[in-house]
Amino acid sequence: MSLRNQTATLRELIIRAKTIYKEHRESKEEADFFGTVKPFADEMDAAADLWEQEALLFLQEHPQKYVHAAQIVQAADNARRVGAYAHFFDTGKAKFIQSADSALYVLESLDNCIEE
Repeated sequence: MSLRNQTATLRELIIRAKTIYKEHRESKEEADFFGTVKPFADEMDAAADLWEQEALLFLQEHPQKYVHAAQIVQAADNARRVGAYAHFFDTGKAKFIQSADSALYVLESLDNCIEE
């Protein structure tokens, strides 16, 4: 899978996590940990791990002016955090949204670099 596709996949997962979070915050419904939370978090972890490795390789081969390795590592960590906490409505809203949006920004920035 290309880095571009991995970036799109991770972006979709983060957007899905934001939707899940919003729904659980409104409904105050507890999620089934092993049936719902863990599979989604595992999927996010796997996508973030793969994307992080490929993105760091891309930056080594094609250094960028505005996207750096530290941002890639942080975006992957934010994606993992978002995947783990999406189903818990008592997670702090500001921190959750900030983590998700930060990761999305780096994904978009990297995607623009790949495009060029």
